[in-house]
Amino acid sequence: MTTIAQHAAPRPVEDPHAVQTLLRTAEFSVDPEVLDDLARSEVAGEVLRKIAHNPATSADTLEHLIELDQRWLAYPVTRRRDLSPEFIDWIARRLTDRNAIFHASSAPNAAPETLRYLAAHPSAPPATLETVAERIGAMALSVA
Repeated sequence: MTTIAQHAAPRPVEDPHAVQTLLRTAEFSVDPEVLDDLARSEVAGEVLRKIAHNPATSADTLEHLIELDQRWLAYPVTRRRDLSPEFIDWIARRLTDRNAIFHASSAPNAAPETLRYLAAHPSAPPATLETVAERIGAMALSVA
């Protein structure tokens, strides 16, 4: 099977048709292998963000995306509601970029322990502590 990355390879990445094809594939593909191949090829950040949002993207590919660029790819990955709290925790404990730490603190599926870890992180901006305090307070109210 020919992957989309191989299909687009002969064209320059600046070619509008190739970029649109890559964006559509990243957004709508249901094949985890195609998405992984695309994530590991040299594509624009815009394409990588679409891959991060795609529910068909495998955990291995998401890990690769976070390793590629914490600052810009942690946000779309942590916004996903289909990821387990354990996976969000795994991501959170690898973050070093202050913006990525802040974004991860608002991940919908983050467990309270993960939120506390992020708030206590030495690179966390002050807004992270505020976000975590609000979220943990809201969690306590919803349980009561």
